Amino acid sequence: MRDKDGRISPPEKIRRVFEGEAAALSQVPKNKRGPLSAAVTLRLGHLFSRWLERNIDTDWQGSAPQLMLIAILVRHKTLTMGEAAELLDVTPRAITRLVDSLEKEGLVSRQVGPHDKRVYLISVTAKTESLAKQMMPKHEKKMSELFSVFSDAELLEYLRLNTKLAEHLKKSLGRD
Repeated sequence: MRDKDGRISPPEKIRRVFEGEAAALSQVPKNKRGPLSAAVTLRLGHLFSRWLERNIDTDWQGSAPQLMLIAILVRHKTLTMGEAAELLDVTPRAITRLVDSLEKEGLVSRQVGPHDKRVYLISVTAKTESLAKQMMPKHEKKMSELFSVFSDAELLEYLRLNTKLAEHLKKSLGRD
């Protein structure tokens, strides 16, 4: 269906479902709730990615995954490549690419582990530590503002449900 401006607009019933209207959601047949949940999750992921791109500090020229890795390293000081990959839920190859790009820019350093030469330790450089101290409070404030739409109880439930789905996805992917 197209609106008066020629844009495609979903039928009223679907629009109400996507907006989370309780009465409309309860009318969705049980066998369609999984696909609906997947569609809502994909939509949320897309919207959140766009929000992140617009709200990442303009001084930051890197990607969102790079920023996430830096935030984790600032918090933990030093991690093995494997620990960082696990915390970000990425493959060893992906963490290597992230670290390679950040190392080229002088934002992280990589050293051979003292007890096992096969293990690499990564940490942020002084330059990055300084940059993070400027950027992180702004980002944390923006994230807090974004999630302020939830009450404390709703936010805890949101985190619980997302964690549950993430764990299920990890198990499912591990079986492949």
